[in-house]
Amino acid sequence: MLRLPIILPLILTLAACGEEAKPDPRTERDAAVAAALDDPIMADPDLASQNRGNTALSGGGPAMAEIPPDKRTPEEAERARTAAQELLGGRIASAPTASQTLPESRLARAVTMQGVAQALGLGGAGCPAKLGYGFIWAARLPAGLPVYPRGHTRVAAGADDAACKVRVVRFASPASVADLTDFYYASAVKSGLASQRRKEGNDEVVAGTMGAASYAVYIRTGADGLSEVDLATSGF
Repeated sequence: MLRLPIILPLILTLAACGEEAKPDPRTERDAAVAAALDDPIMADPDLASQNRGNTALSGGGPAMAEIPPDKRTPEEAERARTAAQELLGGRIASAPTASQTLPESRLARAVTMQGVAQALGLGGAGCPAKLGYGFIWAARLPAGLPVYPRGHTRVAAGADDAACKVRVVRFASPASVADLTDFYYASAVKSGLASQRRKEGNDEVVAGTMGAASYAVYIRTGADGLSEVDLATSGF
């Protein structure tokens, strides 16, 4: 009996070691965002002093990490598709065909996130200059317009100014352009957002509004064979 106080803590410690740690759902969805939640917001040094009229043509921004080969496979695409269905509560219906077709994408020459904001007219004329870089902005997207499950954020920027509440995120996914288009159309509709389908050049577009707020999702096949998405919101 005198040994019980010594043995009992040891038993409890061994039992705790046998428990499996629960995975962080943020990490499974986007490791870059989860790892950078506490990172400082970074301003783009290449845009600090240049003419804002040339923003859409300029480079710069933070470095972007390569996506590991094991995250580019058909199996990874299937896992992403399954996670997307779980997010929306079941099978995702096909998005309607494009109601409008433009010969060139509005984002054809938008290299930086400020360029994307400028090309889409987000937040007014002075808004793009206020955007700062940091993966935290991908974590601050509206709930109904998240980074696609198991997507890989390449660059993100945003601002929370009263007149410029904007998020612009570029990410890559092994999922197909069609799967991504279907997901964002269905997710927007489920969130009560007015939604429109367009085709702009090589980009599939889902866009819409809610009062004064607006969003646009541009989806294409990237140069590396993965799907590439520019997801922009304003006023949410």
